[in-house]
Amino acid sequence: MKTSLKVILFLLVLLSGKAQSQFNEDSLSAFIGRKVRAYVDTNKACIVTGVIRKEGGIEFTKRYSFGHIRHDTASPRPDSLTIFHIGSTTKTYTATILSMLIQQGGPLALNELVQSHLPLNIVKAPFYVSPQGDTVRMTILDLASHYSALPDDPISPVNDSTSYQMMYNYLNNHRLSREPGKCYLYSNLGISLLGVVLSHTENKSIDSLFIVKLSDPLGMPDTRISLNPEQLSRRATGYLPNGDSAGYFKNSWPAFYAAGGIYTTITDFMKYLQFNMGLGIPGYESVLDSAHKMRRINNDTCHFPDSKAKIGLVWQMQLLKPQTDTSLYFIWKDGDVPGFSSYICFVYDKQNNLKTGVAMISNINIPVDRMAVDILKYLNNDSVKSGIKQISFNNPSKIRLYQNYPNPFNPSTIIKFDIPSDEKNRMQKVNLTVYDGLGKNVSELVNENLEYGTYEIEFKGEDLPSSVYYYKLTCGKYGITGKMLLLK
Repeated sequence: MKTSLKVILFLLVLLSGKAQSQFNEDSLSAFIGRKVRAYVDTNKACIVTGVIRKEGGIEFTKRYSFGHIRHDTASPRPDSLTIFHIGSTTKTYTATILSMLIQQGGPLALNELVQSHLPLNIVKAPFYVSPQGDTVRMTILDLASHYSALPDDPISPVNDSTSYQMMYNYLNNHRLSREPGKCYLYSNLGISLLGVVLSHTENKSIDSLFIVKLSDPLGMPDTRISLNPEQLSRRATGYLPNGDSAGYFKNSWPAFYAAGGIYTTITDFMKYLQFNMGLGIPGYESVLDSAHKMRRINNDTCHFPDSKAKIGLVWQMQLLKPQTDTSLYFIWKDGDVPGFSSYICFVYDKQNNLKTGVAMISNINIPVDRMAVDILKYLNNDSVKSGIKQISFNNPSKIRLYQNYPNPFNPSTIIKFDIPSDEKNRMQKVNLTVYDGLGKNVSELVNENLEYGTYEIEFKGEDLPSSVYYYKLTCGKYGITGKMLLLK
């Protein structure tokens, strides 16, 4: 019995070690570099990215920084203390506090009316009157899931600032044009009103709530709405797509702080990602389960009743691999204000006991959402273990497959190849496959879209017999084959 137990434990350790050795950090770093380089080189943008990958009991965490905090390339590069504005990603922090007040014995419930949790002598929640004369009022869940039927950002600011009183005046005089609880309609105003509910319930400003409920407990000292002079000195300059510097405030502050007011660093943002992935401090399991629970369909103003997209408390959910897996959803939220873009996403693949997450911020308005999701998908594909490494970012004149080295080899060898860009795209579909002498597929080393450049990848032949093998590179309509000898 003891011998059998030792054998099982040995196999578990062996398998754990195998999983660790299969993950290739160089491959991931090269992939992230390929994704962000075009934006950094073109816009002189500053991009910071953090990834988390936990497979079984093995956790990998790393931050990546690109560009400069100002357009001047002599300016400092972004680091762990550089402060960015994350815009609407703030909404998830607001939703987390709501979940805390619900799950930790607070005086709120999702099915309660918003009207019951407002300072009635100051502001009233708009309601809907049906053609039959029935009155329909919004609930807390309606606000938190963008089902409130409130418009997005309707208030005309004065001197680029919307005060709370201006928001209250609008709400007190607004009548809903559709029934709440029926359709998804993204609303900054709705989450801002949720912030008023939380502030009134706790008798604290939304800024104070962020600090007391999240920043301090999670060890995020630079996650703030209001920055002190020292923090302001570390703030990256935000740029508009045309290259002009963006102003300090968006035209919806201060009333919309709960919807988009937070500043943070990539260090703090990674702690927040880790927290939401359930890898941070314990004791928040019910809070996270409630915030991340799929509650409604993202049917976008009722136009998509069969939509596969879902929403929880602010957090959005989409299928990670819609063509192959209709059950694996990733959770995400984006943020975009003049001069800054942010994105956070994560997924738990229970079948493979794999948790992955990505956090990304930039000081220019670029599609960080697309890049972050591509990285998340890459973290969940076997290609992250392939070991492909980009060694040159120059654009070759033509496709080229080099002779492997060493050759003959035992047990491994390096295969090098050039990928040019075509006339329309920087990226091309690339496949590199190894065959035996009978034409049987021995190993598919590369099968993904690659940007132009020169690459290397290691081929391991420990489990193969001595023989001649062929490796074929395919790129677009072109294909090249090389020959190599495994000699044991």
